[in-house]
Amino acid sequence: MERFSQRVAGLEEFVRVAEARSFVRAAESLNLSTSGIAKAIRQLEARLGVRLLNRTTRQVSLTDDGATFYARAKQLLSDYADAEAELSAKEALRGLIRIEMPVVYGRLLFLPHLVKFLDRHPALRVDVRMSDHFVDLVAEGADLALRVGTLDSSDLVARPLGHVHLGTYAAPDYLARHGQPSHPDELAGHRLLAYTYPSGRVRKLLYQQAGKPMLIDALDAVALFNNGEAWTDAAMAGLGIAQLPTFHASAGVAAGKLVPILQGWDATDIPIHLVYPSRRYLPARVKALIDFVLNEVSRVE
Repeated sequence: MERFSQRVAGLEEFVRVAEARSFVRAAESLNLSTSGIAKAIRQLEARLGVRLLNRTTRQVSLTDDGATFYARAKQLLSDYADAEAELSAKEALRGLIRIEMPVVYGRLLFLPHLVKFLDRHPALRVDVRMSDHFVDLVAEGADLALRVGTLDSSDLVARPLGHVHLGTYAAPDYLARHGQPSHPDELAGHRLLAYTYPSGRVRKLLYQQAGKPMLIDALDAVALFNNGEAWTDAAMAGLGIAQLPTFHASAGVAAGKLVPILQGWDATDIPIHLVYPSRRYLPARVKALIDFVLNEVSRVE
């Protein structure tokens, strides 16, 4: 009878290709060669006697048999990961954790906790990818991501990490020249500084009145920024009014370079989450990092 290890050979490679829809990305996430991935799946298909994947020069997709087998294969890997996690919890954590995070929020809100975590677990390694673009965690082979803002519905598991607090600010020099608005409606007559998302969409200014949201378009802003630090620097230089995360503005306020305005009008805070692909198929090292960061944040707050 064929050994069990031989029967399940190629299973992880197949699941990764099915999720990434790419041999190249699957190979990168598993630290294997593309040819090695392709060979493992060919051998798996030969043993099963069915074609699992449709392959073209542009894309990879599951056959009907492949879709059925994928669900069972992922469950098998998940069960194995759970069993392994129970054993790993008793031993030193080791291996690689791939993390995606936005540049500024990641640097200020996540990396300090990561430093402490790695001090406690020296056998671990991390691959930190910092970008303000939302990426497909499964396709890119990432274990964990920091997401800021309202989450789209997805299969990702989300754990709340906190909130980004907003404030509206301008430089004293700007207010001396242009006056200080007392109501968000008066912003239409001022020079606004706005933030643009990676998609190119201009972020609206978020206010509230009697508990109801009030959104103000910033399409006519005098300047647009896709970097939070440059956005804040422009406000401190007196270029205009900006609605900023308070952690961006705090240093400028302390130095007298920014003045908070429209206090009490700013909208409810923006949520921050840690997200990851699956609650069950979660290595012990990733779970340990998530639990550590959540505990550190709640302890500080």
